[in-house]
Amino acid sequence: MRLPCAALGVLVALSVTTACGGSKSLSKEQYASRLSAMCEDFSKREQAIGDPQSVEDLVEKGPRVVEAFEQAIVEPVHELKAPDEISDQASRLTDLADQQRDVLVGLVAAAKRSDFEAVNELASKNATLNRESSSIAKELGATSCANDQG
Repeated sequence: MRLPCAALGVLVALSVTTACGGSKSLSKEQYASRLSAMCEDFSKREQAIGDPQSVEDLVEKGPRVVEAFEQAIVEPVHELKAPDEISDQASRLTDLADQQRDVLVGLVAAAKRSDFEAVNELASKNATLNRESSSIAKELGATSCANDQG
């Protein structure tokens, strides 16, 4: 069974949320630039791991994808200080990154159980999260994160 691109390939959209933080608020342009850099970082990590093509691949590669996502997206997005003008969108991106990490963990667990129904359901949920994060990233100008797949 081949996993849809949305299952893991679209993760790049959430990479939008990672980079170096600091206590000082960034400008909108700086925030978008850091998000783009995070997406590029995650994309490179994901390419090095390889895109899972089956449930078996997901069992093997999924934990590494989750770890890469955690390191390149989830942890850094919590560190970014968005300017007030985009604080609602930045907060939503952070929430989406957390949700997506949880979905990815569930996706790997479902693959390990050979629960194909759950794999399909979680892959669909992942695609929905990717579309939303990609849309927000595009609005913010983080073009490397604006994934048109999904």
